[in-house]
Amino acid sequence: MRKALILILLAALLMVFGGCTISHEFGPYSGKVVDAQTGEPIEGAVVLIGFYTKSFSVGGPVYRFADAFETLSDAKGEFRFPPNRITSFKVMRIWDKNSRITIFKPGYGAYPGHYKTFSAPKLTPSRFLPEDEHITFHLPKLLTLEERKENLYKIQKPAGISNDRIPILRKLEDQEYLNVGL
Repeated sequence: MRKALILILLAALLMVFGGCTISHEFGPYSGKVVDAQTGEPIEGAVVLIGFYTKSFSVGGPVYRFADAFETLSDAKGEFRFPPNRITSFKVMRIWDKNSRITIFKPGYGAYPGHYKTFSAPKLTPSRFLPEDEHITFHLPKLLTLEERKENLYKIQKPAGISNDRIPILRKLEDQEYLNVGL
C-alpha cells in the first residue's frame, strides 16, 4: 500500500512539473549588415538575438528572458543563425514567438537604437527578426566623437540577459568605450 501511494505521489508530481517544461525551435535567421551611405558590407558587426517566455496577468503580458545567441557578420556582411531548440522550466508560461535583435559595430549606429536612420523593409522600427527571411540592415556611419559616445547608450540589449551570455557584444562595447575615451 505504501509503495502504491509513493508511486501515485511521484506520478502526480511528474504530471504537475512535467507541464512546466516548455520547448520551442526558433530559426533559421539570416541577414546582412551594410553601411547605410555606401551600401558596402560591414564585417565584424555583432548580431544578437534574444528569446523570451510570457505569462499573462491583470496588467497584460509579462515577459521573461529565456536565452540568447550572438554571432559576427562575415566579410560579405552576412550573418546566419541555424535553427535552435530552446527548452526552459517555466511554470504557467508560453513562448513569445518574436526574437529580439540587437546589432552593433563600433563606429556605426546600433540597431534598433538608431532606427530613425535605419532602412529595412518589414522591420522599421521593430526589434523583432522574422524567421526564414533574409533582411538587410543599413547602419549609419557615425561621424563625430559625440555621436559615437551617444550611440553607446542606444545599444538595446535584451532585458534580463547577463553579460556572460553576450561576450562578443561586451567586447565590442568595451572597444568602443576605449575608442571614444570613456
